[in-house]
Amino acid sequence: MRVGRAEIEKALSKPSPFGVDIDVSKYVVEEPSVEEFKALELEESVRRASTRLGFNGIRPSYIQVDQTALYTLLEKRLRGYGVTVIPLRIALEKTDLARRIAWRLVDPRNDKYTALAYLKGGELGYFIYVPPNVKVDIPIYTCLVLKLERRAQLAHNVVYVDEGSEAHVVTGCAVPHGVREGLHVGITEFYVSKGARLTFSMIHAWSPGVHVRPRTAVYVEEGGEYVGYYITYNPLQSIQMYPVTSLQARAKAYSASVIVGLGSGDYDVGAKIVLEGSGASGEVVSRTLGLDESRITARAEIVGRARDSRGHIECLGLLVSEKSSITAHPQIKSENPGSTLSHEAAIGRISREELEYLMSRGFTEDEAKSIIVRGFMKVDVPGLPEVVRRHVDRIVGTISKLAMG
Repeated sequence: MRVGRAEIEKALSKPSPFGVDIDVSKYVVEEPSVEEFKALELEESVRRASTRLGFNGIRPSYIQVDQTALYTLLEKRLRGYGVTVIPLRIALEKTDLARRIAWRLVDPRNDKYTALAYLKGGELGYFIYVPPNVKVDIPIYTCLVLKLERRAQLAHNVVYVDEGSEAHVVTGCAVPHGVREGLHVGITEFYVSKGARLTFSMIHAWSPGVHVRPRTAVYVEEGGEYVGYYITYNPLQSIQMYPVTSLQARAKAYSASVIVGLGSGDYDVGAKIVLEGSGASGEVVSRTLGLDESRITARAEIVGRARDSRGHIECLGLLVSEKSSITAHPQIKSENPGSTLSHEAAIGRISREELEYLMSRGFTEDEAKSIIVRGFMKVDVPGLPEVVRRHVDRIVGTISKLAMG
């Protein structure tokens, strides 16, 4: 970035255009540090946090605990592909690519959260590079854990999938049980090169007093493909995320989110896809479930700027609690007569007729409700590796049990 530090500091008081505004100065930012580790050396609280994500027995290549980045040598099989997974701070010191692309897609002046990450994050976060013409057939796991009270965790992640390659990244974000207050800010920049394919799964497992602010941007070159999948299924204080994907000629994007509103949390979630090149296509799919006293705002936008481009939005919400609320904002905008865009949105409740039918088949009311919720929340995300699909299915099963409570 060639922007002066003073200009970025001004953005520390700039709220996001969406979501709940908070005072970031309330949270302590520790001195960033980087350490190597072995999986067996992780303390019990971090193990418990990763277990909440369903990461039992999974060895991430990168873990960030508060403001400490822990990384290890890659599994032998992953090293064989020539994949790089290191803390971004180290990548910026050692590689021209990281220096060239970091902060190109996300402007640190966007709001107080991006400015805070730029000024005080110390460039912690992961840097992943996949070399050209490589199909990585095992997921690359990373994990971000907020362990201490009233701390701000700041992460800046950069992923670059080179020409003709294919990879899947799974990131889990969580807190151990007992953490009551905190702030997580995650800046992520994805570069998908010509003819490459990246699928990214983000799984959130927070606690009722945590504020979460992901900031994600994706750039997909000609003929590339990006699939993003977000799941949030634990209580939190507030979350605001709105990833933006830019597609060049014949590029594709599919953005799916499964959001479960719990407690009294504020959830402002969505995605935007910009069809920049001819023949580009994008789809935004969201499933929102309103429980307890949660407030959910589901946003989606597709902008068609090129001929022969296509886009579709599907926003569906299910209210389980009479004290919850769901608001949907699907938006389509065409700037080229050759762009074809469409959207559908619906919010409803569990049908009494469906419940009675299932109960007539021998299910209890709670079991019937769980079956309906499970069917509603299940999204067929294209291209997920089977191991990740099974992981997601287990989480959807957990979600359906929450609805019974």
